[in-house]
Amino acid sequence: MTTTTSTTQGRTPTPGRAPSQRAIAGTIAARALADRVTIVGVLAFYSLAMGAGVGALWPPLKNTFASLSASLPAGFDRLLGNVSLATPAGWMNAEMMSLVAPGFLIATAIISGGAATAGEERARTMGLVLSTSVSRTTFLAAKTAAMVAHVVMVSVAMFAGLVVGNLIGHMGVGVGLLLAATAQATLVGLVFGAIALTIGAAGADRRRTMTISAGIAGLSFVLAVILPMNESLAWLAKLNFWYPYSANPALVHGIDGGFAAVLAACSVVISAVGFVIFPRRDLRG
Repeated sequence: MTTTTSTTQGRTPTPGRAPSQRAIAGTIAARALADRVTIVGVLAFYSLAMGAGVGALWPPLKNTFASLSASLPAGFDRLLGNVSLATPAGWMNAEMMSLVAPGFLIATAIISGGAATAGEERARTMGLVLSTSVSRTTFLAAKTAAMVAHVVMVSVAMFAGLVVGNLIGHMGVGVGLLLAATAQATLVGLVFGAIALTIGAAGADRRRTMTISAGIAGLSFVLAVILPMNESLAWLAKLNFWYPYSANPALVHGIDGGFAAVLAACSVVISAVGFVIFPRRDLRG
């Protein structure tokens, strides 16, 4: 008696194909997105709530701000980007866009970027992920994409909150200006996200990555605000990452193409450094 085994007629069995780099990258990016969904969701919620709250507070406070603005020294408005606090755009810029909005987006970027490579190494899952035949470049690209997505999620919620607040408070700020201000804040957030990713790619642990990145962000803000107060030192304010953001209140003037290009270029160049360093690192330790 002869026993035969059959396959699909006219075909021979073929071994399963290994997943493509794109498919693996998608899986890594999806996992990175899911890992930070709670903290990103919290930041998105508060961004939306604060944007709406700024608008809700304008009607009862506008007369107070008008009186206060008349009694403040001329230099006070300069601290707020040369925008009067007595105007709807000045109030929204001072309360939301000068520090809170970019601060939320920078925090999102640093949290996500700090967990990219440094987080994987701390959890000792880096070797497992890289053993799937994914290249280090693809791995870092997936983590970068997840960081960008996290920042965009918070920025979308922030824009929605600003629109709601603008309507609630009858502030009359154009939607295009709200979008410009949100986009500019997003760009500065991505700069510091790129810094966090690159520091982590260079080998710093998660805590140091986030601490150094946050320190650079804080120092940049302080220099951009304080140095212009002294005319002889004002030029130094231009030599930090915060200046292209603070020099142009996009909520009033719209987005500045030159400053936006500088922020985008900084993000790309800093990220590129990480892509050069990471594939060459010895990960055995």
